[in-house]
Amino acid sequence: MKRFAVVLLNLGLVFVSVYAVVRIARVCDRAVGVPLVQRLWPGPMGLLFQPGTEDHWEMRDYSCSEYINSLGFRDREVPLKKTCAYRIVAIGDSFTYGWGVNIEDTWCKRLERNLRQAGMDIEVLDLGKPAAGPTEYAGIAEIVVPVLKPDLVIVGCLAGDDLQQVGPPKDVWERLRAMFPNFIHLVRYCRDYRLFGGVPMPLKRSVADCRKMFEDTAKNLIGQMSAEQRARFDRIEEPIRDVFHRGMLNPWLLNHSTGAPDYFMNTLELDTLEYQIGWTSKAFSRIEKITRRYGSGAIVLSIPEGFYVNKEAYRNVQRIGFHVVPEMLTCNAADEAVRKASEQAGLAFHCVTDEFRKHADDHGLYFELDRHMTAAGNALYADLVTPLLAKDIADAAKPHAQ
Repeated sequence: MKRFAVVLLNLGLVFVSVYAVVRIARVCDRAVGVPLVQRLWPGPMGLLFQPGTEDHWEMRDYSCSEYINSLGFRDREVPLKKTCAYRIVAIGDSFTYGWGVNIEDTWCKRLERNLRQAGMDIEVLDLGKPAAGPTEYAGIAEIVVPVLKPDLVIVGCLAGDDLQQVGPPKDVWERLRAMFPNFIHLVRYCRDYRLFGGVPMPLKRSVADCRKMFEDTAKNLIGQMSAEQRARFDRIEEPIRDVFHRGMLNPWLLNHSTGAPDYFMNTLELDTLEYQIGWTSKAFSRIEKITRRYGSGAIVLSIPEGFYVNKEAYRNVQRIGFHVVPEMLTCNAADEAVRKASEQAGLAFHCVTDEFRKHADDHGLYFELDRHMTAAGNALYADLVTPLLAKDIADAAKPHAQ
């Protein structure tokens, strides 16, 4: 019994020691890592993307150009220190990034113009990142808030898709990023300089380069498809399969729809989304914590997928292989799930899905096959959220103006 008690005591001491070390390391991450990150970041690879990168697209549904500024995100050149009275950072996925439209046609830039026309000395910076989800939104916030010092962070949440992406850390590295964001950023900074010896040459891809990249990806994805997935792919309309093979449609889109055609069918009932709500809330809590630490506000905006709000988009998403049902055009479960996650994390939440549905019969709000919002869709979304945000922004700006 004595030996057993000694073993338990030793295990307890080990547990307490490890816990203490982790706690001390997290305190050091905050105390030492933050000022170092502020001095060294964005580093040679930028905040989100490699500075100076250019991509030029002429796809089946759209033509646009993408430019990454010297700080490493898709926007005009801006200084680290704000030159206007109020700075907003918008974090989100490709719908916030503005996939398929030029930067001036994104909802972020339209929102900026709307607020300026309302008399606000304001800027809205586009920190969208394609394929990101709530967990990565938190990681982005932990990178950019200490550096850009925004007055407000807007989290653009693509409700249906983002709810499917959350879950426990996929690996040890992801868990470490959540626990020690500043130290991990420093490791990345040092790694970039070691690998690149300073600032690397930026990527500049022409229309032909981008198309070839998608064409090669399409070939690889076709070769990796299972027999069942390939059968689904072969049932898609031949013209759609043709632009896939020619690199004129994002190949990952058809790979996703044929590999997981029921992907969005899990968002119809709020009662079935408790798991997703919990993990989304954890990600939002990280955003609340970092913004509160730096005196910023934070608001979650729900961005509607086309098949929830527009009949034309609802029909087109079926053409590329996804399964949807008519109830989606009236269902609010995904929005309510994001609302609950926001409330649990202590973040404000705004949703314009019902207002967007008043345009259910409008043509051209979403690209025919690509799923993303067109310039018109981005403009409509920005116009709908502007009045909801204007009062919040004005109220939040008052302490800064005093």
